[in-house]
Formats: sequence, C-alpha cells, structure tokens
Amino acid sequence: MEIEALRAAVRDAGVDGWLMYDFRRSNPVAHHVLGLAEHAFFSRRWCYYVPAQGEPVALVSAVESHVLAGLPGEKRVYRTWQEYRVHLGEMLAGARHVAMEYVPENAIPYVSWVDAGTVELVRALGPEVVSSADFAQRFEAVLTAEQMESHREAGHALMRAYAALLPWLRAQMAAKMPLTEYDAQREFGRMMTLEGLEVDPGELPLVAVNGNAANPHYSPTAERNAPLRQGDLLLLDFSARMPGEGTIFADYTQMVYLGERVPERMAALFAVIRDARDAGVALLRSRFEAGQRIEGWEVDDAVRTVVTGAGYGEAFVHRTGHNIGSRVHGNGAHLDNLETHDTRPLLANTCTSMEPGIYLPQEGIGVRTEVDVLLLPGGIEVTGTPAQMEITPLLA
Repeated sequence: MEIEALRAAVRDAGVDGWLMYDFRRSNPVAHHVLGLAEHAFFSRRWCYYVPAQGEPVALVSAVESHVLAGLPGEKRVYRTWQEYRVHLGEMLAGARHVAMEYVPENAIPYVSWVDAGTVELVRALGPEVVSSADFAQRFEAVLTAEQMESHREAGHALMRAYAALLPWLRAQMAAKMPLTEYDAQREFGRMMTLEGLEVDPGELPLVAVNGNAANPHYSPTAERNAPLRQGDLLLLDFSARMPGEGTIFADYTQMVYLGERVPERMAALFAVIRDARDAGVALLRSRFEAGQRIEGWEVDDAVRTVVTGAGYGEAFVHRTGHNIGSRVHGNGAHLDNLETHDTRPLLANTCTSMEPGIYLPQEGIGVRTEVDVLLLPGGIEVTGTPAQMEITPLLA
C-alpha cells in the first residue's frame, strides 16, 4: 500500500479525502486497498482517512489498538461511542467532500459497502459523502504486466483443455456410453488440472444441456444432472487461473451441438449473440484506440441493442460482462446497464468479460458466447481466441 498513490487518487478525484470505514470485514474494498491480511478479523469499528494533503489518520478501538498498526500516519484511539464521534469529527474538520465506499441509491452494489448510518454520521459532522467507486478501482482492478501475462497463460491453458474435451466427448458418444453433464464437468475439470490450472473442486466448469442452458448459472451436481444425447445443445462455461498469488482468471464460454449439423434455429440465435459480442468489442477498440473515456453501461447498451433489435431483448437477462481479476468476478467496472447502472470508467490495464446470451426456457434453449478483453493503453486485446463464430458441430 503506497500512501502517495492513495493521495494522488484523492487529488485526481477532486475530493478532500478518502475515508475508509469497516466493521467486522464489512468493507472488502478497504481491506484490499490497505493490504490487510485476508485472515484478519477485527470486532470493532475502525476508520482510515487519507486526506488530499497531509498525513493519514487511523481511528481504532481501545479494545483492539493494534488494528492498522502497520499503516502510515497518526493513530487515534477511542473508548466510547462519544469519543469515536469526537475523533472522527476532528479528523474530517474542514473537509467539504469525503469519498467513501458508497454509491447513491446503491446503484452499484459491488462497491457500496458503507452502511447508511455511518454515511449519516459523516454528513452530520460536516462533509458531503461522495462515492469512491471511480477511483477505488485503480487499486482493485488495475493489473501489472505480470498479472496480464498470467491471464494470457490461463487463457491458453483453458482453450487447450477445451480442445481436448471435444474428442473425449466424441469418443464417448461414438461408443454409446451413458454420459451426463456431471460426467463431462468432471472430465473437463481434470483436463484443466492437467494443463496446470488452479481448479477449485467447488467451482468446476458450468456444463448445461438444452433447457438447463436457459438458466445462466446452472451447474450440474452428482444428484442433479441431465444426460447428454445426440442432437442436444451443450453450453460450456469455464474459468480458472494459474497457481500463484495475484494471478488473474480467464473466463470463456463455448457452445457445442452434439450432432452433425447445427439446426437453423440454434444457428440463428447464436449469430445474434456473436454479432452483439463483436459490436461490444468494436466499441471498446475504437474508444481505447482514441484514448477516450468509456463507462461500463455504454458497452452494455451497445451489445444489448443488437440483441434487442433481433427481438430477444427480454431473453438477455444478465449484464454483458464483469471485471476480472484474481477473482473471476472482480471489483472493477462491469459492462452493465441492466442489473445496475455502472457509470464507472473502464480503466487501462484491466480485464473484462464480454458475454451476451439468449435464454429461452420455453423452447429448452440457452446460448451464450464469451471472450475476455484486456483493456490496454492505446488499444485492446481479446483473449479466448479464436472467438467462436458459430456453434461447433461435434459429430461433423
């Protein structure tokens, strides 16, 4: 944690300070930004204030005066709730605008962690509370060159595992062996492990056939799964990262038809989401090449316009994409104007998924396509390539 980088972010945002507040790990952004140990659990309220100018100040309970001991700046200790309020008021004296992990009306819940009562208290002490969402992601989502390379490495390994799965599926079907989603999921996970990926047994690939694929987050279990038969449509959503601290996930989706020739209806649906995906990629490319600001909601709108124009807007039930980091769903800006109105700018040296889908449970069909995009100064890089252009016929 570099204090000057925090000060610079505060100054660039045009606010007087950044107040990070936590109670029993209620604010993961603060924990991550300050570099606190993942196992650290503090039972009392604490604050850490970084002013645009001057030294930071930590406010901690006398019960846990060791909290934040490793951070730079002054430390103040409170015993009573009255002292807590007095110290906090002194820390914020003269500040007009203070940033916190708060978003008006909870518009972006991924970064709105401070409870309403604490926001009310800070306002009562004088400052107006504004959101840290735009600049907090500089510390949450921006990747190093090494991290971006780990994403590329994970992406190549995932695509090799996927390529190995197809002949295995083909052989199982040719031998007329009983086969289920769960069998394919387990085998896919094994192949990912063979490629050197870090595979959580509880987070194996999503393998969904026919109507199950119309549920975007369906995943089979040993007790709940469906058979795979010739003529079925199979969705495979797979993500993982390489071993090591701070490595970055890759996250892709591919569609496979378990037959020789993809039916026209399935092919037409996939063409819609393919074109939508490519429209989103094209918008990111044009804006980043021009060095222009672009916000997450704008990309979602561009992608969703294609799906809606084809008559399937109501069947595209989730956001277009999510930030990717050392967790598959990171805390940076998402491509979202459906579930939330994400006005955060997409920052250079971050990673996002691009994954439009159409889900028609009444027809027993769900289709999705997914690639990842590294947003780089001066341009973008798509990973998970070659991007799928049509549903793969397994038995062709």
